[in-house]
Amino acid sequence: MKSRISPWLKTAALVALALGAGFGALAGDATGTWKWSTTGRNGQTTETTLKMKLDGDKLTGAFIGRNGNETAIESAKVQGDEISFSLVRERNGQTRTTKYQGKLSGDTIKGTIQTERNGQVRSRDWEAKREGAPVKAAGTWKWTFTTGNGDTIESTLKLQQAGEKFTGTLTGRFGESEVQDGKLNGDELSFTVKRERDGQTFTSKYAGKIRGDTIKGKSEMTFGDQTRTRDWEAKRAEAAKATGTWQWTMTTPNGDTIERKLKLKQDGDKLTGVSIWNDNETPIQEAKIAGDEVSFQVVREFNGNKVTIQYRGKLEGDTLKGKITGTFNGEDRSFDWEAKRAKE
Repeated sequence: MKSRISPWLKTAALVALALGAGFGALAGDATGTWKWSTTGRNGQTTETTLKMKLDGDKLTGAFIGRNGNETAIESAKVQGDEISFSLVRERNGQTRTTKYQGKLSGDTIKGTIQTERNGQVRSRDWEAKREGAPVKAAGTWKWTFTTGNGDTIESTLKLQQAGEKFTGTLTGRFGESEVQDGKLNGDELSFTVKRERDGQTFTSKYAGKIRGDTIKGKSEMTFGDQTRTRDWEAKRAEAAKATGTWQWTMTTPNGDTIERKLKLKQDGDKLTGVSIWNDNETPIQEAKIAGDEVSFQVVREFNGNKVTIQYRGKLEGDTLKGKITGTFNGEDRSFDWEAKRAKE
């Protein structure tokens, strides 16, 4: 069988070839001041500052020391979203080279740091944030704590961010409650949750500092005239991954079974893809992914009429469950939708 390629994909391929031939891979913009923290063996936290500048395909920069002295980076390269450079320092007559490698995504660089000392190479994770960029509070956060009777309670915090404000829900032993007064000041986060129990209202206040995928701070719960304070450490849950080929079947009113396919590609919170029907590919539109929630629409033509079909679902591992809605022959209809990720 001859495969049929949609005009949209042909156009995209021609554009990609033209860009590749004329300009090569576009480099990520690493210009700015980057900061991160590392924890030593004694538990002491050290803040690191790096300034970089990208001019064309040339990357330069310097580390800023405690006294304001600058040490230039060496062997600096940026290719696409991949970045690498070295830092050479002298101490007690010996030279030490530290190599940095990472992937640039917006205002974050994630990768590894390799240091050679006494013939041994040590590697650790590296995550730097561009100064001035808003800290990302959005996402799903989880933590546990132990009650006075020894029970372990798991809590889940889901946040949606709009600049320095955020909303969301907190789910724990008392069910789901709305987050109130959500504020973000730099990397400092605070919010309040109010619940009712036995006809009484109790208030929990949370405050903490975001460091990458960790929030550390304090939670304070007031019930009646009693207030309890405890340490609070939440970890960002791994984001749901939508990338892949999804398959499902639908049964028509006359009993026929139809196979459906969907190809999705996720890049951070950006979602693109195509819906495949009878070997024809149609780009999805208005695609969004927020946490584990996915939504998009597909516009097709039937008998000279345009039909918009809405898809909404929740990601659970390799399963996507939700609803398909649309107007067919002037009638609004809704179908349950459960797609499985195909093994590549």
